[in-house]
Amino acid sequence: MKSIIQASAVIKNAFQSPRGVLLTLALTSLLSCGFGVTENNSALAIPRLDSTQLSQRPESKLPKAIANQILQDASKRSGIPKRQLQITQVTSKTFGNPCEFNFGEICTKEYNPVEGWEVVVRVGQDSWTYHVDKSGKQIVLDPKVSGLQALPKAIADAILSDASKRSGVGTADLKITQATLKTFGNPCQFSFGEVCTQQYDPVEGWEIIVKLKEQSWTYHVNKSGSQIVLDPKVSATEKS
Repeated sequence: MKSIIQASAVIKNAFQSPRGVLLTLALTSLLSCGFGVTENNSALAIPRLDSTQLSQRPESKLPKAIANQILQDASKRSGIPKRQLQITQVTSKTFGNPCEFNFGEICTKEYNPVEGWEVVVRVGQDSWTYHVDKSGKQIVLDPKVSGLQALPKAIADAILSDASKRSGVGTADLKITQATLKTFGNPCQFSFGEVCTQQYDPVEGWEIIVKLKEQSWTYHVNKSGSQIVLDPKVSATEKS
């Protein structure tokens, strides 16, 4: 303990002497220079991020006019206002051929490229995937998307009205339980034909199931809603 007290007295006297003052100034200068070098090195090692890089949005790669077309389509199908929809992902793609572009599950190996984008739109709690070509003339929604949300209200009302007329049950007691976006190979398949040719003359539309009391009726409807076909196997008593 005595040796510690003596050492403290020696250090105190050293800093109080003229030589001690010079030593203090020298240490202060060295420390200041050292911190300056450290700060400069840190500034070089950790560059600042440009705020514009942080604010870039996915749809910036997509022409605004095409983005608006996609959002309008999603709004029309879902009934959700366009302002409540959001493009969450945009990927520039070269689709191998029109079949791949149209979400075909079984496509030939033919190479007939379609340049465009794969676009993901947030619709309520769902994510819808679109394919769009560079001109914006072809916009295709993934047929696996939730069909009930994608089905336009006007078409749903037309189907329920048809089922009501055929069955005599009020539309309030009918319910669409399933709607699947489909590409029917040709008009024969669309019309529930059992023996159809292999001709490829696609009809874009939906397969829709309506719940009616203890039965389920299956309809095919084209995209415009101008053709509505009930499965002929359905056991129904039409109103005269």
